[in-house]
Amino acid sequence: MRKQFLLISFIIINSFLFIPNSNCFSQAFNKVQKQESVKEITFNINKDKYSALFSVNTESRTPRITFSGKANMVYNSIIQDAKLEFEVFTHPKSKMAFLFINNYFDYSHGADIFIIDNGQMSYIGKLNIAAYNRVGKNKMDYCNILQCISIVQTTSKTYISFENPLVVLNPGQHDEQIIEGNKIHYTIETGKLIHHISE
Repeated sequence: MRKQFLLISFIIINSFLFIPNSNCFSQAFNKVQKQESVKEITFNINKDKYSALFSVNTESRTPRITFSGKANMVYNSIIQDAKLEFEVFTHPKSKMAFLFINNYFDYSHGADIFIIDNGQMSYIGKLNIAAYNRVGKNKMDYCNILQCISIVQTTSKTYISFENPLVVLNPGQHDEQIIEGNKIHYTIETGKLIHHISE
């Protein structure tokens, strides 16, 4: 009996010692510095230089951004008088980056997410979320969430959280709700964007 107990204990201890520690690896992605001129913004992702040219689509008369560099893409807004803003997040040891584009007119409608990887820009999904902030001395409003984003990547998934006391989920929609910023986060798992809300 004692020998069996010792053998089982030995197997359990060794199985914990030799489990790959892959889920413990994580890295925080930081905002990329941008150089702004009147209609163009330039930025670097590691050693690759990119430019973002702001213009208007001649057919739809909606604003657009033309990204060019190692990866190229044209982003068209569907809102005619929209204001477009973007942020790029990366890590020095990563070959990829995350591009967030905020699209709003009277208030923020959330942000579209793209992954920039290996010369490609791929759409991942939309953050249906805005920051609920006071604008000057005016009432609280649905503001740009890009300044509040925090990104951590592990070997299995990417976590997106928000450093703002209050956020608006599904802004402008029939099911919108104001919740505490620390009660919601998103994950990107196998190319899919998933949102999580805690009680």
